[in-house]
Amino acid sequence: MRRSSRMKVFVDANLLIYLNVPMPEEQARLVESFWGDLLREYDLFTNLLVLEEVVYVSRRKYGVQREETLEFIDRAILPHVELLPMGAELYPLFKL
Repeated sequence: MRRSSRMKVFVDANLLIYLNVPMPEEQARLVESFWGDLLREYDLFTNLLVLEEVVYVSRRKYGVQREETLEFIDRAILPHVELLPMGAELYPLFKL
C-alpha cells in the first residue's frame, strides 16, 4: 500500500469512461490533460464497483467492447490507481 503526504482522490466511473470512449479531439485532450494532472499531483484510488460500471457503461452506451475496456483498465488505470478492497467489514467506516 502506498504511503504519501499527497492528497488522496477517489476516481469515479465518469472520468474513466470519458478516458475510455471515443470523443471529439478537443474534448479528449481536455480529459487526458485533467487525468495527467491527477496522476502527477494526487494519490488515486478506486474500487471494483467503479471498474464494473466503466465496463458496463462503455459497452451499453458507447459500444466499446468489453475486451477493449478491460485492456484499457489493465494498461491505463491499474498501474496508476490503487484498487481499494470492498466488503461488509468496511461498512463501519461509513459512520466515521
